[in-house]
Amino acid sequence: MKPKEESGFYMNTLIVSLKGREKRLAVMKNGQADQIHIFQPSHLSRVGFIYYGIVSKVEKGMNACFVNIGLEQNAYLHRNDLPNHQNKPISELIHQGQKIIVQVIKDGTETKAPRLTAIIEWPSDLLVYLPAGRYIALSKKVANEKKRSEWTKWIEQQKREEEGLILRTAAFHSSKEVLLIEWNRLRLQHEKLEKEAEKTKAPALLMERQQLKEELFARMNELGQGEFICDELDFLSSVKEDPRFEKNKWTTLFHSSEEEVFSAFHLPNAAELSLKRIIWMPSGGFIVIDRTEAMTVIDVNTGKFTGKSSQQQTVLLTNKEAAIESARQLRLRDISGIILIDFIDMIKEEDRRQIEHILVEEAKKDPKQISIRGFTSLGLMQITRKKTKPSLVETLTVPCRVCRGTGRMISPETAAFQLERKLFELTRDEEEAVLVEVTPDVMTVFAGEKHEYHEKLEKLLHKKIIYSVVHSEAPVGNVIRTGDFRELSLKGTS
Repeated sequence: MKPKEESGFYMNTLIVSLKGREKRLAVMKNGQADQIHIFQPSHLSRVGFIYYGIVSKVEKGMNACFVNIGLEQNAYLHRNDLPNHQNKPISELIHQGQKIIVQVIKDGTETKAPRLTAIIEWPSDLLVYLPAGRYIALSKKVANEKKRSEWTKWIEQQKREEEGLILRTAAFHSSKEVLLIEWNRLRLQHEKLEKEAEKTKAPALLMERQQLKEELFARMNELGQGEFICDELDFLSSVKEDPRFEKNKWTTLFHSSEEEVFSAFHLPNAAELSLKRIIWMPSGGFIVIDRTEAMTVIDVNTGKFTGKSSQQQTVLLTNKEAAIESARQLRLRDISGIILIDFIDMIKEEDRRQIEHILVEEAKKDPKQISIRGFTSLGLMQITRKKTKPSLVETLTVPCRVCRGTGRMISPETAAFQLERKLFELTRDEEEAVLVEVTPDVMTVFAGEKHEYHEKLEKLLHKKIIYSVVHSEAPVGNVIRTGDFRELSLKGTS
């Protein structure tokens, strides 16, 4: 199904899949996947979560400390992320054993601790309230200096000395009365949280975000209008009832079909999208994406494309397509950090400027902060993209046991959740049992430590689930067939 425009097909489509424990959000533009967001229980992004932590260690040499917030890893807090630090050494601001309210600003990775700030942020559609921010910032998208000056003066009159405020673009189209109501609401939220911390034993989680819903509304706000499709009626209703939902701009569709919603709308598997190393382009050229610990490198090749005019035009067209596709892949895979693109060599400076201009324009479509740094002396395009949560490949895969970490393979969680979705497609099948083939690690995730998920799934499916356990270096989770319970029981362990 293609997204329809106003004349009959939507240009923008948001698809949410909630069947099973893995939740997914796809952003479609002009019928093409632009972003895929995966929410797995074991890869929960904690960005924005607020904790009551205990300082476990102060590192004077790093001008930072580590804070126990109740996770396996202690989190990192730099001096500059403390309110009103005035460039004092960390040892003069904080001490071991001190209790502190902190917020996660960057998730941990396989090698790095989560990063914290003690300058708490409370975001809304109109503004971001910082109880101890001490500064005012206005959206750069509003260039009118008179308007900016007027709003800045008003904020200075309303804010307490220690407070900070970031004004979003939408605020400029609102009234000061509405803005003040929102501001006071966030003030009360923070005061309530501080009182809660006083009664709480650290370390403890004080506030978590509804990440899927927040991501959904952020994309609705970014795209402006389109169609929202969901396979769970309760969630669809809760979105429509939310004051942030604009009924005149977004139509909704409940996906009631037996076919899995991503498959029904011709979305390829998310794991394949993030794991494909080679991406072909319309002209016949292709890009190769390689990920290392330090950076992501994209190599551009002409491939089958020979062009119809000069070599210079062939190279330029290939590089233009590669610039657009590379920017899309950064969004789709949620690649962050340092990115280097090795475009095909261009003789003319004018051609290089065209490619840089395309990337700058494509960066405007990105929901994350992205900076186009230009070409190096070696002709490599430098890009940086802000990282807040694990990329799609980090979420869906684990280091490969076979190649000792030099490559990636699907994780047991991903295999288990894929198996769940396959089984949900069999709900109308009248057979009394289903035989599935699993590796032990996939079975543990799929069935649960005490078989609690196994029992729930049997009730939902109205079928007995029979397991055929196989041993493989890679996680396995497949539906073999449905049939008679006694017959299938001979082939596995129920």
